[in-house]
Amino acid sequence: MEFGATADIYSSFNLYEALFWWWLGASLLGCRHWAGSQYQSWLLFSAANILLFGVTDVVELYTGGFLHTATWLLYWKVGHVLGLGVSVAWYVRLRLKQR
Repeated sequence: MEFGATADIYSSFNLYEALFWWWLGASLLGCRHWAGSQYQSWLLFSAANILLFGVTDVVELYTGGFLHTATWLLYWKVGHVLGLGVSVAWYVRLRLKQR
């Protein structure tokens, strides 16, 4: 008896995760139309980071993961997670400036 995710489930999850990140990034780009000028740079940075984060999931589909075969992909993903942290900190700073 074998436990754990099968290759099909793993591939499907990565595909849906990539689609989610792309949808979120595209939504942020769309929000630039309504956002104030102080949020334009933040939205562009956040959208680009999130869209590229979705690309890492597609790359993960083709490399078979980042723990065993593609350590460089792990570093790429960590870089985007750090970018998400920068994005959150930037947003908090923008919101605090409005007070």
